[in-house]
Amino acid sequence: MEARVAVNQQKYRDNQQHIVSAIGDYGAASQAFTWCGLPRVPRGNEGQIVAGTLSKKDMTDLYSIAMVSSSGEARRVYDEIMVRANGRCPFCGGIGQTSTLDHFLPKANFPLFSVLPSNLVPCCKDCNTGKSSSFGTQAHEQPLHPYFDAAKFFEQRWVHGQLHRSDPVSISYFAAPPEDWTPLERARAFAHFVDYKLAGRFGIQAGAELAKVVDQRKRSLRRLQAADFRDYLMDGATTNSSDLNGWNRTLYATLAATAWFCEADFNDPSSYLP
Repeated sequence: MEARVAVNQQKYRDNQQHIVSAIGDYGAASQAFTWCGLPRVPRGNEGQIVAGTLSKKDMTDLYSIAMVSSSGEARRVYDEIMVRANGRCPFCGGIGQTSTLDHFLPKANFPLFSVLPSNLVPCCKDCNTGKSSSFGTQAHEQPLHPYFDAAKFFEQRWVHGQLHRSDPVSISYFAAPPEDWTPLERARAFAHFVDYKLAGRFGIQAGAELAKVVDQRKRSLRRLQAADFRDYLMDGATTNSSDLNGWNRTLYATLAATAWFCEADFNDPSSYLP
């Protein structure tokens, strides 16, 4: 085993210039938001050469053996990336707790970036297993990168909700980026929303919280005037403890912006049901 490890280590040293070049390519793509243009290989064929004398298997083994399964410096980097997420998955706005590192560019297609920290994002199980296992070939198909993407994706609202006059009251989520965004930016937001199945996942999360708000309005908040109740809801929509485009703040922003919800007497369903 020791001889095998020594040979592998020398192989990576011999190909260091190719690895360094790949790191530079990833950095350039991150600045231009053009990850889809980086060299990719088909799935399978583990022996395929991807750079110099390095095979696809050499690079994926570097992640699974030298990083995930080791107790050395590479594992320390892995753990440090996980800790920085504070347990909140950045792909879904913190619905799930981070349990692994996701390869933003899948290692099955982009093995050269298997251990590149910039390509490793703390991720919950649902985001890791539920999203598409391939990466779009066109710029508009690229999901959002939590580290490198434009600030507007995280500082401007593009996820919205719509309340439904039902019993119980329900909400559906949809993506509607600002009109002044470029067509590419809007398309990428849509791609992310669909890729990570946020409509359904947000809706599931919101169900219990919406029921709680309605129950509070029936009891402890029943004496509030509509305007005061709206102010209460706006507190939930503006808290910095949740992501702007996450399910929670979007829920409260939708409730506060819906006049019939703020004015309804939930002890009298006829006041809000159609």
